[in-house]
Amino acid sequence: MTEPSALPGTGQRLTTSATAAVTGRIFLLDNPKFIHQVPPFLADDRSGLVLCGKGSNAKVDALSRQSTSMLLSDLAAYNQVATADEPFALPECDGALFGSDLDAVLQGQRQCHAAAAITSSRYVQAGDSAVFKALVRHAQAIERDDVIVAVPVALPWLTQKQYLPQLIAGLQRIPHPKAIMFGAQKNPFDVAAATANFRRLLAETTNVGLWRTDVPAAFDCLAHGGMFAAIGAGGSLRHLIPADEKPNADNPMAHTPAVLLPSMMRYTRGRIIAQKYANTPAPRCDCLVCDGTSLDRFDSLSGEVRADAHAHNAAVWTRWLSDLFNHTTGIERQRWWRGFCKAALDAHEQENVRLRQKDAFKPSPALKMLATLPLAGEADNS
Repeated sequence: MTEPSALPGTGQRLTTSATAAVTGRIFLLDNPKFIHQVPPFLADDRSGLVLCGKGSNAKVDALSRQSTSMLLSDLAAYNQVATADEPFALPECDGALFGSDLDAVLQGQRQCHAAAAITSSRYVQAGDSAVFKALVRHAQAIERDDVIVAVPVALPWLTQKQYLPQLIAGLQRIPHPKAIMFGAQKNPFDVAAATANFRRLLAETTNVGLWRTDVPAAFDCLAHGGMFAAIGAGGSLRHLIPADEKPNADNPMAHTPAVLLPSMMRYTRGRIIAQKYANTPAPRCDCLVCDGTSLDRFDSLSGEVRADAHAHNAAVWTRWLSDLFNHTTGIERQRWWRGFCKAALDAHEQENVRLRQKDAFKPSPALKMLATLPLAGEADNS
């Protein structure tokens, strides 16, 4: 087995394997052009920073010299459809003078001081069994233990019963940590079967984490046996648009940023927040970024305001990590998490009453599911 040596920069921790690097963490995904330093609110022991796309290796290399945080580099855009012959995208190795085979892409990330390397996997379309099997075979053949295998698949692999068993079986055969992500135009966990099926997937596999997701799905993953998760700073990194489709929505930069409203655990655009609270004081936030300021201040298209909103979002959910991980047994964690979701669901109605606006804020189908699904061993009385 080839065990590449880590080349840690100043302050960067050595890790012996990808499993050691990612277990029990929820990462923040961000674009390297928006990051000048590792956010100070990221917990060294429970979180980390993943830089995505062009320039990620170079920025990870620079940050590793000034931070002890866990750093990863995710070079893939996941916008190419996989084939049986080419399950991985092999671009020029960003930031390292290597060739363009998969091992070179992985080694390039490690040479730039990423704590583990992430495969540049291509997107697997719904029901394309031959391609999915090829991805599994190629992943099994990777003879190094510092690798996270990215598994970007169409949502029907999770939600349709004819595909789910094959997805589970394939994940079981990959020995490395797996970063699964589901392609959909909207939140994949708003689909009725998604949450229950994902919990089944976690129960029947090992070393699986959820990538490119939002706060509710990431925390649910860790509460129900997932190895790790990664939450996008902005909407483009919280959802995976199918590689064979065009986005239904307009360019997200044409809209005010999505802001995480803590009490309701929901993302709402800054302009909508300003409109809803035009005649009522908006909630204030005491996270490290906001320091008591009002959440209606994000009604702007400026890059500075967008960056501030993204930082607020991450600062809020990182505060919840201690509550999640302080519940050490699985059932304790799941009960706490369901109660947390139930409180967020109730907060929607409470805020609507305060605003005197019926349905001002409507809870998502995903949140309703998280707040009401029975846990293992409980009777389903729905």
